[in-house]
Amino acid sequence: MPILVDYACPACGGRSELWVDNPVPAHATCPACGTRARRAWSPVGLAREHRIGRDEPAHPAGEPVAGQRSDAPLCARNPDVPGLCHLSPAAARTWIARARKDNQALEREIARQEAAAAVSRPTMADLVSHTHGS
Repeated sequence: MPILVDYACPACGGRSELWVDNPVPAHATCPACGTRARRAWSPVGLAREHRIGRDEPAHPAGEPVAGQRSDAPLCARNPDVPGLCHLSPAAARTWIARARKDNQALEREIARQEAAAAVSRPTMADLVSHTHGS
């Protein structure tokens, strides 16, 4: 039975959630950069601590960290924000703004989503993505 496992990429700093079979492999291919990622231990139901200033770089949502591809998915560009891997880009931008307590970015994203909803009714695809939001 497949299970959802977190993998951390040492090359791009990205974090990905992948469905894998048992036994769980220790390594997987990073969907953001294609290099070898290692299994990251993440207890179910617990979010990682936000540690900007200690060991994770501060960077605005949507901008790549130094050394990352600019076309990398939001989950790879924002490794300090858990749970982005399977959100659509709009939902991920909202989650990043909330995680960073950036009310201006949150208000801009809500306005963007409300304008899009006025044109066409939102669907589940507007929230969930199976392609790392890219």
